[in-house]
Amino acid sequence: MKKQNVLHTRLQRGQRGTTMVEVLVSVLLFSLGVVALLRTLGTAVQDTGALQYRATAATVADSLIGRMWVDRSNLGTYAGSNVAVPELPNGKRTVTVAGNVVNVDITWQAPGAATASNHHVTATIVGN
Repeated sequence: MKKQNVLHTRLQRGQRGTTMVEVLVSVLLFSLGVVALLRTLGTAVQDTGALQYRATAATVADSLIGRMWVDRSNLGTYAGSNVAVPELPNGKRTVTVAGNVVNVDITWQAPGAATASNHHVTATIVGN
C-alpha cells in the first residue's frame, strides 16, 4: 500500500504547473484573437470612411452635372479649376467643357492618407 502511495505522489509532482502552462497558453491564444479582431475592425472603419468620401464626391459631381443640364445655355460658365468642395477634406473641383461634353474631376485627401483620391465623371449634355 505504501508503494502505491509513493507512486501516486510522484505522478502528482510531475504534473505540477501544467495547469498554469495551460492557462498561459489559453490567455496567449485569446489575446492573439482579440488583436486580430481589433485590426480587422480598424480596417473596416478606415474602408467605411473611404467609401463615404467617394459617395460624397459622386453626389457633388452628379449635382453639378444636374445643374448644368438645367442651365445648358451657360455651360461655359461652369468651367474652372481648383474650386473648393467644402463637403470633402481638402476637396477641389475641376470642370472642363468642350462643346456639350463636360468633364468633372473631384479630388480630396482624407485625414491621414498619404495620397489624394479622385473621382472623374464625363457627361454629354444634350437637350430634349
